Amino acid sequence: MVTGAGALGGAASMATAQAATGPVALGGGSGIIITEQHSGEKFLCSLSAVGRDRNNNLIALTAGHCGKPGDKVASEYFEDQGNIGTFTHSWESPDVAVIDLDDSKVTPLRTVGGTTINRIGTAPRFGEPVCKEGRSTGRTCAWAWGQDQNFIVEQTCAIGGDSGGPLVRGDELVGLISWGPEPWCNHPFPAPFHAPDWSTNIADAMNVINSQAEGFTLA
Repeated sequence: MVTGAGALGGAASMATAQAATGPVALGGGSGIIITEQHSGEKFLCSLSAVGRDRNNNLIALTAGHCGKPGDKVASEYFEDQGNIGTFTHSWESPDVAVIDLDDSKVTPLRTVGGTTINRIGTAPRFGEPVCKEGRSTGRTCAWAWGQDQNFIVEQTCAIGGDSGGPLVRGDELVGLISWGPEPWCNHPFPAPFHAPDWSTNIADAMNVINSQAEGFTLA
């Protein structure tokens, strides 16, 4: 598990919840509140994407260090809807998790903020432009440095709460935000003078989801 200062989940302040009159629209980059099933402690992370498994159940992906099976999920901005999902699978390597969503409470989105996800892609090459969408810092873009085991090393801006947010090349999902060393991009240094981020390679994530869970296709 990615823990401590390097993990980019849970270190952000809660937003003010709004009243929802129907299903909550969620997609890659949407903020979620995770309630740890044993302690009741709450954490903030971001969704990578919303889709369906092989049994046509509505599911979402996020970072594995954001929660464990049994942890409950609420929408950050529509917390009045209560529990909208539950973690069913979570892995440390690659850092990815699956959330079973309540179909009656969630409408899937392919576009959140300035980011649209239409397909699953491959890892970016050195110097390729990439962007990420997260609940803390929104959409930020930079370039990829390369790969480090199950991770893509890239220069987008991400801080606490952005964990799980999608890393995209154009409209292709290529990874999801996992962790990064300090200095983070909210420290008082002008861009690009912050440390890179390590994002889980979506190909590695899909391999484990297809082999150990029920698969994933975009909704």
